[in-house]
Amino acid sequence: MWSKNNPGVKEAAAERGTAIHYGMEQYLKGNKTPEIADEYQDFWQGMPSILDQFDEVLWAETPVVDRFKFTIGADDVARVWGCDPDGRAWAGAPDIIGVVNNKLTLADLKTSVKPYSRKWPKDLEKGSPEWRDLLGGHLKFKKCLLQLAAYDLAIIQTLGITVQQAAILVSTPLRTQVFKISRNYLNVTHEKWYKLVDEYYKQMEEYGQHDPDLI
Repeated sequence: MWSKNNPGVKEAAAERGTAIHYGMEQYLKGNKTPEIADEYQDFWQGMPSILDQFDEVLWAETPVVDRFKFTIGADDVARVWGCDPDGRAWAGAPDIIGVVNNKLTLADLKTSVKPYSRKWPKDLEKGSPEWRDLLGGHLKFKKCLLQLAAYDLAIIQTLGITVQQAAILVSTPLRTQVFKISRNYLNVTHEKWYKLVDEYYKQMEEYGQHDPDLI
């Protein structure tokens, strides 16, 4: 419904995200001057200083170290995979695994027209433009936390390593945000991810698979 009411916005966001992710991958793999289209320069300008904090890179879209290259599929996409205690599985492609300040760090990169927010906008007038913007940013933050929890579990099971912390990097036209996520917080979020996996598989059992493009 949202896509129908906002034609072209989803596609534009996807193109922007692809461009910034490409720049991130190139930068972390040694190309310090990746080609970024002029229309995305505002989103890219804050990224180099953030990416320079990675003293060592194990993964940038795809594995940098040879021992993890078994995760690259026939489609050239590198994925990690995990399952819950009942054997119900998922897979995904992390953005960054690297070392920051001697801590092994899992990072996810997002691009957004408006900033993310760690906190619920309780101090703003409900329904105001500022409230809506921060509410949207907070919901995106919470969604990304679940994504990081899924990656974290899959990295443990697939790669045999455990990160010491995580981070959400948000590229916006005005600034680049960095949200640090502690190891303890990741552990807490595992249970929330497991609940989503449980809900997903129960819905699949009840309703079966379908192709939304055929509806």
